[in-house]
Parts: sequence; C-alpha cells; structure tokens
Amino acid sequence: MTTEKTNRLKQLVVPAVILIFTAPMLISWWLLNYTDYSEGNIAASHGDLISPPLPLHNLSLVSTSGPDVQANLHGKWSLIYLIEDKCDEECADVLYKIRQIRLATGKYSPRIQRVLLVRGENGTPLSQKQNEFFTGQLLFLYKDIVEFPSLEKFALIEGEDPVQKKRLYLVDPLGNLMMSFPAATEPSGIIKDLKRLLRYSRIG
Repeated sequence: MTTEKTNRLKQLVVPAVILIFTAPMLISWWLLNYTDYSEGNIAASHGDLISPPLPLHNLSLVSTSGPDVQANLHGKWSLIYLIEDKCDEECADVLYKIRQIRLATGKYSPRIQRVLLVRGENGTPLSQKQNEFFTGQLLFLYKDIVEFPSLEKFALIEGEDPVQKKRLYLVDPLGNLMMSFPAATEPSGIIKDLKRLLRYSRIG
C-alpha cells in the first residue's frame, strides 16, 4: 500500500468513527420528525396520560342543536372543557378551538363529541348567539359534587379545583378519563394525538 493511500485511509478514520456514533441519533431524529414512525407510540403524545384511566359516570348531555337531540358521555370519544357558570370570551375561544380540532381530524370527526361541563346556578351558560354559533355543542349542567360525583377525578393534583385549571380533557367511549391537555397546548398537537388514538382504536 502506498504512503498516499495510507494517509488517505487515516484521514477517513475520524469521520467514520463520528458517523458511527452519531448516525443512530440522526436516524431517530429523522424518523420522529419526518415520518409516521412515532404515530403508534403513545409516549410521543402532546397531552398528559392519566394512568390508570379513571372511569366516569355516564351523563345525559344537552345539545345546543335542540331538546330532541339525545346524547350521552359514553359511546364516543369526548373532548371536555370545564367552566364556572357562564361561557365568557375565554370559554368561547376554547369552544371554537375544540370545534376546529374535531373538524381537523377529518374522517375521524364523527367519532368525537364536544362536551362542556358547567358548574353553577345559571341554567343558560351559553348566550343565544353562542348557541347558534356552536351548534352541536353538548352540555352538562350541575351545581355541586353531589350532582356530579365524577368531578374530583378531573383533579390531577389532590385538592385542586379542575374547573379553574382550564385544561382540555379526553374521555374514551367507555367513559374513561384518559388524557388531559394543558391550556397552552397547541391545537396541532391535540389533533396529532387524536388521529393517532383513533387510527389504532376500534372502539367508539
């Protein structure tokens, strides 16, 4: 072997060693960001998993579409938001986001329902304009823990009031509270989580 070839091989040793050690990380990064490799991996979720899932009471839900529309908490995937008494501007923004998230799931959207849990004395939490704008929005009104004993299960930390946390929750068709999304979660992340779950789930 000539001296020139020997020197050339020596020059290639260092880049080859670097490539050997960095290739797995680069491949993993590419798979996670530019392919569907992580679609079946629940650990890649944007929400917080609730483990074990917490069973909720089945609820009869009221629809803004009219009194003739019958719905229950169990039976579909439910995106749930909790408020106190009246739906203010912040609440309306969240309801709009939930509606758009459901629509963005495309073919999976019929399997998802939008649920607003309302604590308070007011029997009309949505204004007439909101009722018209959020057609199909489902509501459950209650006054206290006696009327809705499942409320405490929405508290991720003992003693907290979940109504004040502004989280978005996901309940499966069997009525299990299984995931929560902090208020700051980007809609795109929630959409990815929903599509991933619905792609592999055969319930609801």
